[in-house]
Amino acid sequence: MKAIEVKNLSFSYLNTSHPAITVDDFSVDEGETVLITGKSGEGKSTFISCINGVIPHMTNGELKGEVTVMGMEVKKTPIHKLSSVVGTVLQDPESQTINYTVEEEVAFGPENLKLPPEEIRERVEESLEITGISHLRSEVIYNLSGGELQRTVIAGALAMRPQVMIFDEPTSNIDPEGTNRIFSLIEQMRGKKTILIVEHKVERVLRFVDRVIMIEKGKIKFDVRKDELIDHVDEMVSNGIDIPDHFVYSKKLGIKSLDVFEVKQKMVERGVKLEPYLRFKRNLDPVLDAWVKVSSKEGKELVNASLRLNRGEVYSLMGMNGAGKSTFLKAIVGFLDKDVVVESKISANGVDISKAPIYKRGELVGYLPQNFDLSLITSTVFKEVAFPLKAKKVKDWEEKAKKILEDFDMIKYRNRDPLALSMGQRRRVAMASAVASGAKILLMDEPTSGQDFYHKELLGKEINQLREKGYSFLIVTHDARFAYRYSDRIGLLHKGKMVLEGTPEDVFLKSADYGVEPPSDYLLRCR
Repeated sequence: MKAIEVKNLSFSYLNTSHPAITVDDFSVDEGETVLITGKSGEGKSTFISCINGVIPHMTNGELKGEVTVMGMEVKKTPIHKLSSVVGTVLQDPESQTINYTVEEEVAFGPENLKLPPEEIRERVEESLEITGISHLRSEVIYNLSGGELQRTVIAGALAMRPQVMIFDEPTSNIDPEGTNRIFSLIEQMRGKKTILIVEHKVERVLRFVDRVIMIEKGKIKFDVRKDELIDHVDEMVSNGIDIPDHFVYSKKLGIKSLDVFEVKQKMVERGVKLEPYLRFKRNLDPVLDAWVKVSSKEGKELVNASLRLNRGEVYSLMGMNGAGKSTFLKAIVGFLDKDVVVESKISANGVDISKAPIYKRGELVGYLPQNFDLSLITSTVFKEVAFPLKAKKVKDWEEKAKKILEDFDMIKYRNRDPLALSMGQRRRVAMASAVASGAKILLMDEPTSGQDFYHKELLGKEINQLREKGYSFLIVTHDARFAYRYSDRIGLLHKGKMVLEGTPEDVFLKSADYGVEPPSDYLLRCR
């Protein structure tokens, strides 16, 4: 039986001249798991919104064609009835939670179906057990980690007992440990439910999908069985999809395998050698020397670590969730709450800033939080970059602001509201503003979070361009592939202590001992 059928679908948002999605013929068998991939903004989320009923019941626009789910025509079926058949999990779990505790959140859907209390209790128990969060039933929603919150959302969807589950980038804002748990949970559903998963992390989900479709410019570019994917690697690479290097070499050498160790063995047999990525020539001119100790008011030590950042260097700080990475950054710029005790010795460009106020530290060290929108405070892009220049009373601030915007290729957006720009553009504005402050040491907290491979590569290029001008970067990240491709050195924090430090090759040799899995690109190249 077909769980999902799409015929002659077309949808255009209000005040747009072109359809956001156009699909002539698409279907999913009951119990099948399908990966939907593609660059950001190509129509993936619009497509699944046409399947779960958000379009047309909650989003206005021009809808043509027919979509049926489990025999129900979506545009003719009330959304509350569809929600009992199709469960949807989005990338931002906070946008899908409205209750106080985990148990209340999971029970919310069945309660709205006006089910008998005993059936509601049964569904809640079943869903909490499946998602592995029974022990969190009484926990307040706001105290949960990102991974725990996403599993709560999944439990709430499962409590409706849907036959179809849709996951829209469910791990984009979650650390590696939480990501593994979410993917394992989805894998457990395989065959029991029909699953659509929109995801940029192609390599991570291939083990449990049956088919892969790629959407490009609102149309299905290809729809293939998993074992046929290797024939479409070139198309995926050209569309900026996160494809590990061994996929590329498998296609190039006709190996026809997606397993990194099998590809590596074949490459060794054929005498194909890959050199490690080129690293920045070591500069021993330190621009940041930081020792930080952070303790709770009760005396519990949270972080006690030190590092040195050299001029023009990219240093990635990695570690499991809760290791103290973001705390370390915030301690350097003075952003920690007063409910902790901070001891530090921090030198930036030879100036001791250990006791300096935040604004003084900001003159030497720029900081981009994970949610960089928080650093955008003015009404236009030009004002955002000009603000720190005017605050410092720079005489030719207008010309300097213009030059910085040109350097970041953002001058054409000078009169736009920063918050109305795309994620990648907003990040560039935030970076440009940090550069305008005069700081040549930039601290970035999870800059690749929620971004596709194309935008990660843009970020990497921006970093490399700035380092050539003498900028230095200290980056907190869970993204092992990004760290491997762009870092000169990596430091690995574990329970607040620096346990590994060195080149990416040196650190990834032992990082798995501390819960940080090395990327497959490293596994392909390591000796």
